[in-house]
Amino acid sequence: MVEIVEYKDKYAEELSKIILSNMYKINIKDHGKDVIDKISKDFTEDEIKKKFPNRIKCLVALKDNEVVGTASIDRYRGDKTGKKYIVLTVFVKMENHHQGIGRKLIENIEDIAINIGCKELIVPASVYACEFYRKFGFDYLDGKKIKNEDKEYILTKKY
Repeated sequence: MVEIVEYKDKYAEELSKIILSNMYKINIKDHGKDVIDKISKDFTEDEIKKKFPNRIKCLVALKDNEVVGTASIDRYRGDKTGKKYIVLTVFVKMENHHQGIGRKLIENIEDIAINIGCKELIVPASVYACEFYRKFGFDYLDGKKIKNEDKEYILTKKY
């Protein structure tokens, strides 16, 4: 059984392992090793302990009390309306992909978004994740599947 809980520092070490494993096995295909080496510094245990508590909400998926995933929501930088939010750091332990854990995380993030008055939820996605988000009703920004300067696709969903 999968339980979705709020982030606590005791989860940081396992989250770091999950995120880095996904980055070096999946995201590396989009970004290349040099970029992943640079980005990975933001996901050490210490960096997670510094950053995750400052987000509006950071969720952790537990399966049989083992950390198996994470997703966060935060304010969208530059939004002057206060109604745009961004989904960050959605990762599931490699051996737990395709078990509905990512779905549970996104459903919980969407519930949070609606409860805080979100009118548009934005998610940067790798090629690998685009179809996953489209299943939830996200669509490409301006309807165009175009990579941004970070080699990610931007998908949005309006509420």
